Amino acid sequence: MTKQEFLDFCHEEFTKRGFKKRKKTYYLNGEGILVGLYLQKSMAEAYYVEFDFFIGKFKNPKLYPTTYESDYYGRVCVLSKDIDEGDYYMTALIEYELYTPEELKPYFDKAFDEFIMPPLLEGKETVLKIMEYYDDYTLEEKENIIEKLQLDQ
Repeated sequence: MTKQEFLDFCHEEFTKRGFKKRKKTYYLNGEGILVGLYLQKSMAEAYYVEFDFFIGKFKNPKLYPTTYESDYYGRVCVLSKDIDEGDYYMTALIEYELYTPEELKPYFDKAFDEFIMPPLLEGKETVLKIMEYYDDYTLEEKENIIEKLQLDQ
């Protein structure tokens, strides 16, 4: 897939789920939580598809926070086309030229179904469950998010 085809694919995947583009980020507002999606360019012919979560009430799209202000984040992961130690592996670095939209779609669906949409649809209580999946948060970062979730109620 070309770079433009990948960008178009991402745009379609984001907008069909209700995300709206504001500058370079796609946003969707939930009850007490805002999700931002954006494509982070790599040095290679590749992108990271990052999803950022912001806890709080955000009414004015002109004042939406940036990725640098996120409370926690994750990335869409796909099965690599490279083999490491005799096997394929999951990677967040999407080398778009190696994939077709049909190959990427199941990974995007999984990311939306399991990580991105639950806090928007089910509420903030799913935030901690998702953070547990991404185990790279320190205890202090988790405590700060718990506090922020409680303050926002």
